[in-house]
Amino acid sequence: MSDVVIVGGGPVGAAAALALARAGHGVTVLEARPTATADDRRTLAIAYGSQQILAGLGAWPAESTPITDIHVSQRGHFGQTVLTAAEAGVPALGYVLRYNALVQAQARAMEDQPAISLVTGATVDAVTPGEDGAEVVWRQQGDTLRRRTPLAVLADGGRALTAATFGTPVERPYTQVALVGQVHTDRPHDGRAYERFTPTGPVALLPYERHYALVWTGTQEAVEALIALPEAEFLRRLQDWFGDRAGEFLRVTARSWFPLTLKVVREVARPHVLCIGNAAQTMHPVAGQGFNLGLRDAAALGTVARGRLPGTLGDAAMLADYLARRRRDRQVGIGITHALVSGFSNDWPLLPLLRGQALTAMNLWPWSRRALARLMMYGMASS
Repeated sequence: MSDVVIVGGGPVGAAAALALARAGHGVTVLEARPTATADDRRTLAIAYGSQQILAGLGAWPAESTPITDIHVSQRGHFGQTVLTAAEAGVPALGYVLRYNALVQAQARAMEDQPAISLVTGATVDAVTPGEDGAEVVWRQQGDTLRRRTPLAVLADGGRALTAATFGTPVERPYTQVALVGQVHTDRPHDGRAYERFTPTGPVALLPYERHYALVWTGTQEAVEALIALPEAEFLRRLQDWFGDRAGEFLRVTARSWFPLTLKVVREVARPHVLCIGNAAQTMHPVAGQGFNLGLRDAAALGTVARGRLPGTLGDAAMLADYLARRRRDRQVGIGITHALVSGFSNDWPLLPLLRGQALTAMNLWPWSRRALARLMMYGMASS
């Protein structure tokens, strides 16, 4: 059998490939796109722990905007707190960067790694687990190709492939969708991010270059109406909904929206096959944990593969080691994210009071702020 085969060359798949190569294993990455790079101008929020993972893999881009503190509040009710990098003892709680910048940095790192072979234009049709290895079938330039591998890793590949390999995931569409854009204010952001909970969903401002990346959640009908507004009216609505903590909103660009769904694959391991990253779990963007959870999946895979003989990759012992390392972090990350959405995005009786008390208590107990910051930076694996 040949190299480990990774399905999907996006950020998590690329990180897994680099981690496995550094662990001493050959890797073939199958990517459906014609190139590993992308013309995607989305922004990503990278936790400090994830930045450390990427830097360790030689794939941290040169340009990023640090998040030095995070202001958390709720609209229309008392209670707020501020998490700071200084209190957490780190240079930044996280970083905001362009998706393209990360993909390009990872592509360069893979090019410099002779153990990695990137195959583009490869559409994977099937991944079949087996007791002595897995079989991967894909189409490329009209040909159907097959490969036996000691370990196949699904980091992407689409819903149908994931369901066929691991079973139908649990899916729960949220009533909210996410409006994203770039907003400029009359004040410098000084590295501060804002997370403001409202009855219709959270609103986040992330410091990015000299302005903010905006994530504003609401019903699809309401979000589509906001996008259709003239710029001046949109800014007025945003100011009313968010307040003046970040200053006066002057300009907005690149407004668009995307749906929000909780998707969780129940069992992420089959004989000689693993499911990681976005293929294993898709989460609400509140607290920015989904992508960071996927990067920790990739890092853990590299850790459990280190020192293993090629013939033992994907065997029962390795898969059990991986699952033990990832189970708690995955469960807590998904659970907390879902709880934040349901518990902070409504005005059910008494909940605003309880939320306000919780936020106020965090201001009185510095240890609770440090614990929350550590959870956001590193997940449960090291919290």
